[in-house]
Amino acid sequence: MTNRIKKAILLLLIFMAAWGKTFAQFRMDELLENPWVDSVFQSLTPDQRIAQLVWVNTAANNDIAAQLKVTEMIKKHNLGGVIFFTGDPEEQVKLTNVYQASAQTPLFVAMDAEWGVGMRMPGVIPFPYNMMMGASYSPELIKETTREMARQMKRLGVHVNLGPVVDINTEPQNPIIGMRSFGESPAQVAACGLAYMQGLQENNIIAVAKHFPGHGDTQSDSHFTLPVVPYSTERLDSVELYPFKKLVEQGIAGVMSAHLNVPQLDEQEGIPSSLSPKIINGILRDQWNFNGLIITDAMNMAGASTYGEPGEIEALALKAGNDVIEFPKDVEQTIAGIKKAVENGLLSQEEIDLKCRRVLAAKYWAGLNKLSPVSTRNLMQDLNNPQAELVKRKMIEASLTLLENQSQLIPIQGLDTLKVACLAVGRTTPTPFQNILSKYTKTDNFFLPEQFTAAELEEVKTKLKDYNLVIAGLHLYESKRRHSMQVGNMQKIRPQRSYGLTHETENLLNYLANEKKSIAVFFSSPYALAEVKNFTPPAGLIMAYQNDSLVQELAAQQIFGGIGASGKLPVSLENYYKIGDGINIENTVRLKYTIPEEVGMNAQRLNHRIDSIVSEAIQKKATPGCSVLAAKNGKIIFRKTYGFHTYDQRTPVSEDDLYDLASVTKISGALAAVLKLSDEGKINLDNKFSHDWPDWKKSLFHSSDKENLGWREILAHQAGLIPYLNYWTETVKDNKLEDRWYSFQETDGYQLEVAPGLFLKNKFKKRIYKDIRKSELNPPGKYVYSGLSFLIIPQITENLSGQTYAEFLDKNFYHSLGAYNITYNPLDKFPLDRIVPTEYDAHYRKRQIQGTVHDEAAAVFGGFSGNAGLFANANDLAKLMAMYLQMGTYGGTQYLSRNTMEEFTRVQFPENNNRRGLGFDKPLLNNKEVTPEQSYPCPGASPESFGHSGFTGTFVWTDPTYNLIYIFLSNRVYPTRETNMLGKLNVRSQVLQTFYDEIH
Repeated sequence: MTNRIKKAILLLLIFMAAWGKTFAQFRMDELLENPWVDSVFQSLTPDQRIAQLVWVNTAANNDIAAQLKVTEMIKKHNLGGVIFFTGDPEEQVKLTNVYQASAQTPLFVAMDAEWGVGMRMPGVIPFPYNMMMGASYSPELIKETTREMARQMKRLGVHVNLGPVVDINTEPQNPIIGMRSFGESPAQVAACGLAYMQGLQENNIIAVAKHFPGHGDTQSDSHFTLPVVPYSTERLDSVELYPFKKLVEQGIAGVMSAHLNVPQLDEQEGIPSSLSPKIINGILRDQWNFNGLIITDAMNMAGASTYGEPGEIEALALKAGNDVIEFPKDVEQTIAGIKKAVENGLLSQEEIDLKCRRVLAAKYWAGLNKLSPVSTRNLMQDLNNPQAELVKRKMIEASLTLLENQSQLIPIQGLDTLKVACLAVGRTTPTPFQNILSKYTKTDNFFLPEQFTAAELEEVKTKLKDYNLVIAGLHLYESKRRHSMQVGNMQKIRPQRSYGLTHETENLLNYLANEKKSIAVFFSSPYALAEVKNFTPPAGLIMAYQNDSLVQELAAQQIFGGIGASGKLPVSLENYYKIGDGINIENTVRLKYTIPEEVGMNAQRLNHRIDSIVSEAIQKKATPGCSVLAAKNGKIIFRKTYGFHTYDQRTPVSEDDLYDLASVTKISGALAAVLKLSDEGKINLDNKFSHDWPDWKKSLFHSSDKENLGWREILAHQAGLIPYLNYWTETVKDNKLEDRWYSFQETDGYQLEVAPGLFLKNKFKKRIYKDIRKSELNPPGKYVYSGLSFLIIPQITENLSGQTYAEFLDKNFYHSLGAYNITYNPLDKFPLDRIVPTEYDAHYRKRQIQGTVHDEAAAVFGGFSGNAGLFANANDLAKLMAMYLQMGTYGGTQYLSRNTMEEFTRVQFPENNNRRGLGFDKPLLNNKEVTPEQSYPCPGASPESFGHSGFTGTFVWTDPTYNLIYIFLSNRVYPTRETNMLGKLNVRSQVLQTFYDEIH
């Protein structure tokens, strides 16, 4: 037995298990004799009983005349229902209330919302297409998705969804079904359709299976012609009819009859299945004992309308067994034609009455006996609540299908070895896909427009020459080119379907597969890939099914390991890939970008509380703006920026903006180096600091009282070192910079750039080291925060590693992490407008500081210091903190050993009432015993947590107990450091506590 057969059997067992689950079945026989049904039925005239069988189309964006016309028809005839197609949600609700108030009998409100009301309404979250849902192979997820669809529909006052589509799409060139189908396997489609039905009907939304008897294997569209389904009864039973029969057995409320010609089911020439008694009554009613509603497909479609005149075909549809006439071309003629059919004996009054009772029974089941007006209050927030987005995210994530992963390319490793190009095919501006890719590492974007030329392709290939990884997003589009052809007396329309796959597109795919290491992502129907001639797969290939923004974002995360891979193809693609193909990746290795609800937090509460705290801070000029990030369980669940770079409010804060980290540099720069050197055995924490910094040893040339200070005591801030020294003052006389120390040009002897165009003499470093050695030393054993040793650590790093300090950090951490936005001296790499300014330095540099380190001690080192000098955005700083939180591991790479991380992050000297770890700050030792106002960093922080704060208004905190990362970046020192309103308001701690509160 092959693995493929085993897989197919396993999937079938999963589907069969899904059928056995309980759900709200629709039982017409139990509803027909309901007192409300009987009472309403008795109140209707014979003409009104006919009108209850008619659903008229409408739209919330129609002009007022069209809306008034529908209102008048409802009043005049007491119509059974309306079907909304397009428009604004609030307008639809208002119109629904008008229509319901105009009706004697409560109206059915229906929508053709196969992937949710967002299919019809811009501004409302749309869920994935059926085919994408089918790729999840998860009936439970589909059910969860349609529960959300049902919730949205009920909020809008909708009772009927014209879905699920359970057509088996076995024809890649099908012009009307395609992505609307769950796939090509009858068992899979049946299981998906059942789950779809369950999610709706458990919430009292009537589900309607369509397009009976099966529109999946046609090359024409029943909107424009009458498609022929020419297969044998054996084939029809095992394929086309199979899912309909299963859903009927399980109690689906409705079935939609399609306008198809199926000769093996009804030999009458040219008859649409929707008008065929042999197909509708013969199969659904007589063979399958279906007692729910049978609803026609739109009667204005050519597949039906060419068979007869308005009124005539609707009467035939009812005679065939349909209960509801949907979307007739002319309501007046339809009702008149049905009345005439009753008068002529084609239809009996008993048939009309039974159909009317069925409609009323379905209305009772859907709750129309307790109808009330629909409120517009908070409508958009209710429709687009976080739960809807979460469900959509889960479905997309489960559906993305990894088809190629040569040499385990995905998730991408070795970011420091890659030069990554992100190519958008079919787009000319940055895409959501490219934007998320850039959050994982440094990338460059390139574009090819729709229908790009050979010359444009050659130009892009030239630009890509120096890149060793190309990630291509193919945003292909669907063009429907139809050719008319005469068949007998009927004009047939035969489509040709293209997904933007020109000769140039195929050349591009061949180039990516054969000349570059590449990953291609198809944001389109999977059938697009099937159209490629002589397809050679690239090293990585993802089928993403849709061009939706969220699909793009999650596909980017899959490439870098923010999410895993589990989707499977729901269809076969020529000889390239078969149904069920898809590579699994279970473990995630990098941060994921998602919403708070995925980790059990409430986005609305978080936003409300944090917005309030930060808004007050900005209003009271504690800081011009800030960037806040939080991650829980390896998932970034909060990313938000507030305010502006400065109080003149010219430049809003952006997620990409770089902030001066100030003393957060100590743990993200200097301490990272010490961690690595300790891990490699080059630094022994139990040695004296002077072992690695001989300048502190006594010698014939100088004395030292620091020779016996230990690494542990120094890093835990209890060695007796004083907090700070103002070195720059030694270079100033009479409030002016001394010429002997400074140059306005960089030369061999003046390379310490303290500000743009201002260079300090290199020899001044020796004076700094001497000043530190000669500085006052207090008695050891007491916690006194000091930054002096961190000024020396960069030089120790260089001495022990043989690399410059910056190179050491880039190589061992930042670039491998994909954190190219953590850097010293950012003006060398980034434009000025991406760097948030700090203070106006009126004493030393006599200028506004922007892009140059704020801290003067770090400035005299040319910006390369261990106490300050790093700049970063919150996103990249989170990667480093995630590595720390995960005890040295990130992105599938072990940067530091667990033992080393555990040692550095534990409290070293609790007996001295010293809360510090090695370099890392820690909560108060009695944090749970003091008042919330006295606690540090906040009451919720666990004893295992660690982090650091920075003078410029920065703060990072990680908590292994709660798997939490928190980053707060601000420039509270703008325009001056004199008032610390940020500290007085306790802003950073309040925001951190908000996350803890939400966890608890």
